Amino acid sequence: MAEAAAPAQLARMRKLVLKCGLAPGDIVMLTAAVRDLHLCYPGQFATDVRTLCPALWENNPHCTPLSDADPDVEQIDCFYPLIDRCDETPYHCLHGFVQFLNQRLGLAIKPTAFKGDIHLSAREKAWYSQVRELTRQDIPFWLVAAGGKYDVTIKWWASDRYQAVIDHFRGRLQFVQVGEWGHHHPRLDGVIDLRGRTNLRELIRLVYHAQGVLCSVTALMHLSAAVETPRGRRPLRPCVVVAGGREPAAWEAYPGHQFLHTNGALPCCLKRGCWKDRSQPLRDGLPQDRPERLCVDAPGGLPRCLQLITPWNVISSIELYFQGGTLKYLTPRQRKAAERGVGATRKNPFDRQPLHLHSAGMASERFIQTLRPYPGGYEGRGIVICGGGLKYFPGAWICINLLRRFGCRLPIQLWHLGRKEVDVGMKALVAPLGVDCIDARAVRQRRPVRTLRGWELKPYALLHSRFREVLLLDADNVPLVDPEFLFDAPQFREAGAVFWPDYDCGRNRKAAAIWRSCGRRQPDEPEFESGQLLVDKQRCWRALCLALWFNAHSDFYYQHLHGDKETFHLAFRKLRQRYALVPHPVHALVATICQHDFNGRRIFQHRNLDKWNLRRPNRRIRGFRLEGICRDYLAKLRRLWKGWRSQLS
Repeated sequence: MAEAAAPAQLARMRKLVLKCGLAPGDIVMLTAAVRDLHLCYPGQFATDVRTLCPALWENNPHCTPLSDADPDVEQIDCFYPLIDRCDETPYHCLHGFVQFLNQRLGLAIKPTAFKGDIHLSAREKAWYSQVRELTRQDIPFWLVAAGGKYDVTIKWWASDRYQAVIDHFRGRLQFVQVGEWGHHHPRLDGVIDLRGRTNLRELIRLVYHAQGVLCSVTALMHLSAAVETPRGRRPLRPCVVVAGGREPAAWEAYPGHQFLHTNGALPCCLKRGCWKDRSQPLRDGLPQDRPERLCVDAPGGLPRCLQLITPWNVISSIELYFQGGTLKYLTPRQRKAAERGVGATRKNPFDRQPLHLHSAGMASERFIQTLRPYPGGYEGRGIVICGGGLKYFPGAWICINLLRRFGCRLPIQLWHLGRKEVDVGMKALVAPLGVDCIDARAVRQRRPVRTLRGWELKPYALLHSRFREVLLLDADNVPLVDPEFLFDAPQFREAGAVFWPDYDCGRNRKAAAIWRSCGRRQPDEPEFESGQLLVDKQRCWRALCLALWFNAHSDFYYQHLHGDKETFHLAFRKLRQRYALVPHPVHALVATICQHDFNGRRIFQHRNLDKWNLRRPNRRIRGFRLEGICRDYLAKLRRLWKGWRSQLS
């Protein structure tokens, strides 16, 4: 902000606080209107602003700090209704706020420049750009924004088309990819990757240093015109805009830009821009998903108006700037420096950021497209238990001993997370019981996964265990019978998967958003309780992979689902994979869920809310079967496990 005017001068001015909650591209238009107000009416107004992006107003000489509590201040909520007439009248978006202020204030402001009004300080201009810091050389570069916000996905050109452009100029022109954290910006290869690594002010400085810009109709396009060029450079910064047919070219295009539009080429934008919001629904609950706001011609998800714009169209538009002789391609030395910048930014956490309701549905669809058939290599039947450390190992010990007590001969794998959870002494304890201990962290080196903690371990162990047919048991589950008969149950042989119900408490409203995101209605049946589940990996491979993917993104999905249990339900329903659900409801004991076989016999007691504990007395639960035997095994573990106290640390 500029320094405040002198008190006497300020007293003679009309004081305005201009408010606007629109996106950064719109606020760039407001900067132009404020500039034009002061140039057309010098000394008559003091203006301050309240917007969502104050960085656009830094160093602005037309802004004066004003107090909302000042009774002389007029507070104005700014819009530009002119946009509703932009298809029929010869106006640019720069006229929008100007006309609004004219009508609101009774003025006759006229646009004074064909661009927004963004100001950099002398100090900012003198700073090295982020690109030079990475490359250690001042190289020419083009900014590319290959995505955008989720509210208007119809403006996204396909990332493989952007990549074709990048590849064409590889070694001759260096692209720097930018994009705001939380928005859709798929990674491009061969770029200096600054996605999520710039705030708005840093982006403005990047634009200042950029030789050119490639983007859709977005804030970057407006900044390309609004931000001045360094001394000695051409005054109009090259910019290629992949626009399509959503908006009329006259409303958006700037001098010096190559605005690639398809207005008039298709029935849907024959006479005017379509102004639709999305090419396909994101199922995030926003009104942009309404049918009247969806593209009417988007085969494969890409609007046809953007399909008509080919990579070669964009390549030719960029080459026009070089053919004129004012721009030059990279020298060999600059090319080497550019490669240094590409290498320095190759690892970017942008691609590992959490999903959200806008992105989750689309991300899951992309993942499903990558799923491959069952790979083979898994054999036989077995039991998988996840548990280690002082919290879970006692329960696993009791579970394993009971299985062997009932005559279960199935091989058992005990999965854990690192040596601290299951050390050499613990392995020696379970080895005589025919148990293999599997360190998931070691397996992760060969089979990486985004997230691997507690609940996430269960689908990971299930998928990567050596068995084809797997009974997954929680460590705090107490079997009452040898469960091997379940593998031969007709329901399992027919469906390939058996799940058990959770408490039937009606539909979980919190989970409704996730079911909608996956394009499925919440089924009219209980949620799954995953203290035990039985699957044939050969028949259920794709659904199990999807369940693992949901859990790998637990930082999002667990906000709406209680741990891993409904991720299986969601995955099987999403892929229309068959399963059998035991028809008998849970029998509830204190802190314990009792489950049954298909004939209604109790076979599992999942002590989920009161796990077996070596440090303190364990609660006696009325109706809990075999409790005395369980306590005997616990006492035996205290005697045999010499190192259990070391787990306290």
